Amino acid sequence: MSDMPVVLSARGLRKRYPNGVEAVRDLSFDLHRGEVLGLAGPNGAGKSTLLKLLAGLLRPAAGTVTACGEDVTGDSARAARLVALMPDPLGVYTDVSSREYLEFFGRVFGLRGVDLRRRVGETADTLGLGPWMDAEVETLSAGWQRRLALGRALLSDAPVLLLDEPAAGLDVGARADLLALVRELARQGRTMIVSSHILPELEDLADRYAVMVDGRWAEMARGVTFFTREELRHGLVAAPEAPRSLRVRGDAALLAKAEAALDAAGVPWEEEGAGLNETVLNILRGDTAK
Repeated sequence: MSDMPVVLSARGLRKRYPNGVEAVRDLSFDLHRGEVLGLAGPNGAGKSTLLKLLAGLLRPAAGTVTACGEDVTGDSARAARLVALMPDPLGVYTDVSSREYLEFFGRVFGLRGVDLRRRVGETADTLGLGPWMDAEVETLSAGWQRRLALGRALLSDAPVLLLDEPAAGLDVGARADLLALVRELARQGRTMIVSSHILPELEDLADRYAVMVDGRWAEMARGVTFFTREELRHGLVAAPEAPRSLRVRGDAALLAKAEAALDAAGVPWEEEGAGLNETVLNILRGDTAK
């Protein structure tokens, strides 16, 4: 992905709320075209605040957000053309029909007349909302409401999608259906950040991962904050007969150094793969090489 152009860039983002809580602390990263970034972390880590900053819905205390070369820092109107947010909670309006809901947000995005009807129809077809377009939102199941909220984000045709807990609170079937839609968007080359507590499913969706703790990027190893699916599944662990427990995960250079150091010290080691769930738990426990 690194050879693809950068479509979303954050530099030195900070956000402090009036109650004194510093939800985002000096975060920087680049997101490349067609990349899906999986965002993990405990409740209160600052994930939702970060997504709102990226969508221009909050103004940072410091730092900048650039989308497709445009400065969209704290500018929701400018950001809406380039970065679309599916929020959690959804903020759906329950006393309107699905069609009215989508048409309202389509007009917010500047769509009118034939273009509005076309985009609403295309979005409904993509998400399978056709049979429910004239039903009131409050009568829809949680799964269909989630699809409707995703449709709201897709209407803008923005090159970047931010999905905040897209499958939260859904039953197994509805979650599988919605995540299948998200996977299809990823296969189509949409650029996305997906924040989720459902780590095994997030592992299947994303190309690269990051973990937030207390408003900062957490390290999976010294100096390593972002990691790919390939890096996620490669690591090493001290063998059972080793004098002390040790687990290392990270990029190829880090692992090569760790292997050389263990060999030089005469400490037996073996390769160990891991899933995202285990990796995030290790990071949160501090059970990684520093």
